[in-house]
Amino acid sequence: MADIPGLSFGTPVDVLRHAISGADLENTQIANNIANVNTPNFRRSDVSFREALAESLGTPPDPNVLPMKVDASRQFAIGDGMAPIPYTQPSAKVDESTQMKVDKSNVDIDQEMAKLSANSGYSQDMSEMLSMQFTRYREAITEQPH
Repeated sequence: MADIPGLSFGTPVDVLRHAISGADLENTQIANNIANVNTPNFRRSDVSFREALAESLGTPPDPNVLPMKVDASRQFAIGDGMAPIPYTQPSAKVDESTQMKVDKSNVDIDQEMAKLSANSGYSQDMSEMLSMQFTRYREAITEQPH
């Protein structure tokens, strides 16, 4: 039974699922930074899940460049875009920037709150898009628009 892959509803749902998961990871990291705003010598951390998600999608080929035909793995594909790579959950990276406070911490509460607000909006948008995607599937299965 271990050979059976997980249920997938296609690329759009997988991408939205990864986006929501990454936003949750970033939200947790921002909350950790806010919780440690008064901890001496604390270094804030960032999670760059959007870059990992973008890399997992690859890049489409340039429509202005005629791609070269390749028929062997040793040949270079030119003008053919970049193939998608498997998505990997990013990890937190410590920000070693200049200390901003007397206690040698580099957490700015205003900056963290702004990031939290932006990330919450992003997560809400991705959740709404996922809900719309499942509504489309429901309409296709029942053959009735809702």
